[in-house]
Amino acid sequence: MSIFKNLPAPKSVLSFVVHNPWKIIVAISLITLFFAIQIPKLRFETSIYDLVIEDLPKTAEYEAFKKEFGCEEIILVVARTQDVFQPDTFGKIRNLADALSKIGGIRRVISLPDIRKAMDVTEKWTLEDFKKIISPITLFERNIVSADGKTCVISLILEDIREKDRVISEVQTLIDKQKHSGDIYQIGMPIVSKALGDFTESDFMSLPVITFSVILLMLFVFFRNIRGILIPTGSVLIGLTWTFGLMGLTRTPLSLLTMIVPIFLIAVGTAYCMYIFPQYAFAVNETSGPKEAAIATFERTGFPTSLAVITTIIGLGSLLINKIHDVRVFALFSCVGILFMLVIILTLLPAVLGMLPVPKETSPRVSTHPRVMDRILNAIVHINLRHQKISLPIIALIGLFGIVGMTRIEVETNPVDFFKNTTSVARHFRDISRDMAGSFPINVVIDSGKDGYFEEPAHLKEIDRIQVFLNSLKGVDKTISFNDYLKLVNYATNQYKASLYALPEAGFEVRMLVNSFKTLLGQDMLERFMSPDFSKTNIVLRTHLASSKDFLAIQDKIENHLRKAFPGNFAFQVTGIGVVISQSSQLITEGQIKSLGLTLLLVFAIMFLLFMSYKVGIIGILPNCFPIVVSFGVMGWAGIPLSMATSLIATIAIGLAVDDTIHYLVGYNREFKKDLDREEALRKTVRHIGRPIIFTTLTISIGFSVLMGSSFKPTAVFGLMMVITMFSALTADLILLPALMLHVELVTIWDLLRLKLGKDPHKRIPLFNGLSRSQIHYVIMAGALKTHEQGAVVFSKGEISDSMYVVISGELQVVDSPGGASSQKNEGFTHVIATLKTGDVVGEMGMIRSCERS
Repeated sequence: MSIFKNLPAPKSVLSFVVHNPWKIIVAISLITLFFAIQIPKLRFETSIYDLVIEDLPKTAEYEAFKKEFGCEEIILVVARTQDVFQPDTFGKIRNLADALSKIGGIRRVISLPDIRKAMDVTEKWTLEDFKKIISPITLFERNIVSADGKTCVISLILEDIREKDRVISEVQTLIDKQKHSGDIYQIGMPIVSKALGDFTESDFMSLPVITFSVILLMLFVFFRNIRGILIPTGSVLIGLTWTFGLMGLTRTPLSLLTMIVPIFLIAVGTAYCMYIFPQYAFAVNETSGPKEAAIATFERTGFPTSLAVITTIIGLGSLLINKIHDVRVFALFSCVGILFMLVIILTLLPAVLGMLPVPKETSPRVSTHPRVMDRILNAIVHINLRHQKISLPIIALIGLFGIVGMTRIEVETNPVDFFKNTTSVARHFRDISRDMAGSFPINVVIDSGKDGYFEEPAHLKEIDRIQVFLNSLKGVDKTISFNDYLKLVNYATNQYKASLYALPEAGFEVRMLVNSFKTLLGQDMLERFMSPDFSKTNIVLRTHLASSKDFLAIQDKIENHLRKAFPGNFAFQVTGIGVVISQSSQLITEGQIKSLGLTLLLVFAIMFLLFMSYKVGIIGILPNCFPIVVSFGVMGWAGIPLSMATSLIATIAIGLAVDDTIHYLVGYNREFKKDLDREEALRKTVRHIGRPIIFTTLTISIGFSVLMGSSFKPTAVFGLMMVITMFSALTADLILLPALMLHVELVTIWDLLRLKLGKDPHKRIPLFNGLSRSQIHYVIMAGALKTHEQGAVVFSKGEISDSMYVVISGELQVVDSPGGASSQKNEGFTHVIATLKTGDVVGEMGMIRSCERS
């Protein structure tokens, strides 16, 4: 008898949806229109600060530093020429510096022409005179001009970092006008930060569209009909509209990680639909009309789809404990997005499918050979049933390979390494450190705790000694301190005598030079390097470091040296955006382990509660662990670091893999209950569920592979690793999971809830004497329920039976015991003809439970 025959009268929510399609369509349309209106409010807000954990002590320390010593956001305009001091070239640099100084949002411009203007009060120096005079000034070397005089830097100190995008754009406009004068470009932390935003925005505007188009093509290849293409893609588009409309409504900006949200939702939404449509095609052939087919389809797929969504939400929800703000935003809107997808799939899809005419059946092509997909599925079944001794050890070896690789993973966040080597930001970052100091700063703050401490010459010499050490560190190109500017002021106020480019010897001279400092260079320049009470000083390190590992290593070296060089009452800070990002990246591992552990624990709990077995709970998480082990193992062996972007792979992998796992387990449970034959249940489940699992994997993998074409490394690496993850999950769900399920009993909580034994069944039914209530549940549910019509012959006298008989809802039913255990002869009954009472024994194995007549 077909499972789709004799469907109950429409009473449920599903029935209401199917029988009132226009109400559902209008409601969905109005909601979609509301959210679509909010989308124009979306904005991009991506910067290097997205990589920072806000409540980190180092972050608070860095924010306090900026309040005391000012913003360290500096744009460096680098000009490479044949000779900076050639009159025509120098004039062009002067004109560029003057134009840059007129841009709003720039607090100060430091350039070679401005320095000449400030030093040459007589305006009689030639460029050769100027070059000779500044030659002793070590402050300028690699900071303002290169040693060979062919490169100079114009430093732009920003007034407000929030204005950086506009400033960068206006600076670039001026640079473009000077391109004929030589190689000119801008670099610095603000440039890297803006480039992150530009690449993110570019990827967001292009990659989801390409991914969507590729998946559209895959749906055409798989379904070969209009409804199989338009309905899934339409559902996904509606889900995306709701999700990003909500982001616009809540003024949540698009950032580095939220760019992944549309790709993820397209993949997940398509996967859900690809399970529904094959089932719908099956239901159409077994029912009398489109409405009945729609109801039958969603009665069968609604539960596993809902459970898969809940499990995925739990997995992604574990990221909400992550300390990085953008990770939490990604998790939140991914969860909301797939919840929207579920609502759409359980309302719009049955409404539309129920009102559309039944598709015409097409006759399959006649072939003497099985189709390719059938061959693949038959091979998978054969491997699971006949070659477990080979397949499972191979999977174990792959897992071991992955575990060893995981131990090699390094936690690394390198903002410059986010860009491919061919991009301008990466080229310029490397280029500037060839002749000039690098563009990534580190700040070393020394706090004496005593007012006026650094007004004493002896104490200023301590800064000099520290600078000697700092300049010796690998990756440090230049150190700049209050001392360097004080030497410059001393040199300038003493007629530029080379011997007086030095620190003063007496305290009163220091105080006099400080007054000259304020006059010549300004109060704001003094405050960048010294606190008002002269108790604290800031030493700026210009570096070409970008690696979090390098930043943390140099931080440890500096702090260890300072602790030895100064007495115990001194305090030190080694800070800067690079240091803060590096400290944040180290917590990625901790956050990932917590999120992953919580996810796996919750997945285990769901499987345990659903199937009432810790064994099934463990088996349920193994296919979800396998792709994580493989993908992280590949990362370890390939030298791909664990960064903010790649740390999401594990959680997304579980979200996608658990969908297939749940569909397989629910399908296997359904097949197993029919005749308690594990091998036959495996065959039917793989042949039925395997097809959408394979199609889903191929579609999602091809969709994610589009990301590999991005110029943005995190996006490209994420795409590659997701392809590896998806095929690992496919292997786990079609090889590992079926093989393991052959060794456990499968009883769901819904089976137990359906079984009503009444009060104290062990007292009224002799067969259950001495058993607890839970043991009785398991005895009955270890079998399968089969319905026999009233008056039908169930067994004849003398037949061998391995079954137990119970009466449920007025009908005698057979519970087949698994594996043919305890075969018995049935004596005395040829068919059911009498009124049966609860507790009556049928044959030697049967019993009658809670029933009236049969």
